[in-house]
Amino acid sequence: MKQNIIIGGYQGPTSLHTKSIEYFISEISNNFVIDFVMDVTNYGDKASSLIEKTQYEEMHVSYLLSSYFEKILPEIKILDLPYLFNNRNEAYNLLKSDFFDYIDSKLKDKNLKLLGFWDNGIRHISSKIKLIKTLSDCQGQVIRTTPSPLHIEIFKKLGFAPKPLDVRDFKIAIENNDIEAQENPLTNYWNFEVYKKQEFLTLTSHMFGFCLFVINIDYFDKLTNFNKKFLIKKSKEVTDYQRKLAIDEDDILIKKIKSKNIKIQTIDERSLKDFKSVTNVFHESYFQTYPHMKEYIKTE
Repeated sequence: MKQNIIIGGYQGPTSLHTKSIEYFISEISNNFVIDFVMDVTNYGDKASSLIEKTQYEEMHVSYLLSSYFEKILPEIKILDLPYLFNNRNEAYNLLKSDFFDYIDSKLKDKNLKLLGFWDNGIRHISSKIKLIKTLSDCQGQVIRTTPSPLHIEIFKKLGFAPKPLDVRDFKIAIENNDIEAQENPLTNYWNFEVYKKQEFLTLTSHMFGFCLFVINIDYFDKLTNFNKKFLIKKSKEVTDYQRKLAIDEDDILIKKIKSKNIKIQTIDERSLKDFKSVTNVFHESYFQTYPHMKEYIKTE
């Protein structure tokens, strides 16, 4: 008899995360009876609810931006340190076996098991007021951030007035034109139709975002050994698939965004140096608090 499995997400049908889940479903459908809740925010739930829903087996498998795990796994803030990586290869190097195993072991205490790190895109800043060319352009702009305390402090340090919102509330704020700026990967800037409200996009590349692809550990432990190995294998395959989609999508989205006559610009080297200098304090604070995490940083 096939095992029932409930999978949850927080994005719509055009999202590469949804496409990746659909790929995952197609790969495991011979072994499992699958129920997929594509976007919990459509039912009034916050995206962050996916963590508890998975912990308490209301869902078995889900994905969510790493920042939302900060309350139960503070070390995960390493993935949100601004300008920690220069490129995707450096970021992917961090996510290899030792770091993966460490995060997996920490999640075990929270009734979760790590299946993979999904690429959530390189994060940039958009505004309805002007391009963010220098630090002075940040001053006073009301910017939507994730609810992460670290994100809030980072953008406050840059001079913005942070307005932390869950994805559910962010979509509403964009529709109502309640915020002046926001920061997100290109995929969210496009799929959430932010470009219709904020026509100035600066490619700041201030963070390389990742989602945690997780499973309820009680559910996992009850599976047969065959299905455990099968799910682990398929999780690795879908992670590779998802990362390729993420890399390919950036080039596609740049062309789509330009077709909408969005004012788009890469931050220049001088301003980049200023942004890094101002936010370096967060690196110092993090590694003072978690000195053991330095061993996982292996940039090129």
